[in-house]
Amino acid sequence: MSSRRLFLSRLGNWLALALVTLFVVAALAGPRLLTPSVAQRDPFKKLPLPPGGEHPLGTVGGSDVWAGLVLGARDALRLGLTVTALTAVLGVALGAVSGYAGGLTNAVLMRLTDAFLAFPAVAAVWVIGYVLVASSQAGEPTSLTVLMIRLRLSPVMLALILFSWMPYARLINTTVTRLKREAYVEAARALGAGPERIILRHLLPNAIAPAVVQAARDIGSMVILATAFAFVGVSGESSQWGSLLLSGRDYVMGAAGNPLRYWWTYLPVSLALVLFGVARNLLGDGLNGALNPRQRY
Repeated sequence: MSSRRLFLSRLGNWLALALVTLFVVAALAGPRLLTPSVAQRDPFKKLPLPPGGEHPLGTVGGSDVWAGLVLGARDALRLGLTVTALTAVLGVALGAVSGYAGGLTNAVLMRLTDAFLAFPAVAAVWVIGYVLVASSQAGEPTSLTVLMIRLRLSPVMLALILFSWMPYARLINTTVTRLKREAYVEAARALGAGPERIILRHLLPNAIAPAVVQAARDIGSMVILATAFAFVGVSGESSQWGSLLLSGRDYVMGAAGNPLRYWWTYLPVSLALVLFGVARNLLGDGLNGALNPRQRY
């Protein structure tokens, strides 16, 4: 059975595609789904308003919950895709080069990978954010600040990129180290192929499948991490969904301990996060089954 037919033969994969399509449509058609009055934030309305009228899902902290969900879908897709793509490219490149080179080069690069694994991402977010704020207050922005503005990267996105590539490097390094001993690689080397050609034409095409599966799952993980950082106050501008949850955290327990009293302040955003993560995990599982040669027959 081909990879595509195997992927489409499973109900969970169809559910993943449906959820991914839902978020993509919400992101692309976001402004068309909102009226100017709904999209505008009113900071003077402190108390959450229940669903109804111009606010189909109510308000929290002066912001419309429906508008936050729709606009947050665009932010989530941009953050998840950007961070995952850059981390995957960085990790795959480093893992492939170190695995093919072997010896001292491989040992040094893998120890560097271990060092990055030991550094907590939340500390990286705080340090990078502090450095950028300090540089902006000092007067002239640094070249890093200018580059981040041009690339539309927030401190959270930069921290996640710098401290999330290690699993890809480990994964590709292990696979390339094993594959470089195969007969077809030795034959290509005997025919005069250089390291770049061997890595790009022979090793990566046979080693990239696990990284693709990892990337599909990491899109949701990156969004959840960014939302968590925004919720704890590390960086409020990194996630629209995290900002909504932060605005409604005082109403989670509701009146007299009733968690359903202000359900619209946290339940819609929480459900969106759960569905976003589930969609990517299901997609990753589906790709794993379709790209795994042992499951094709």
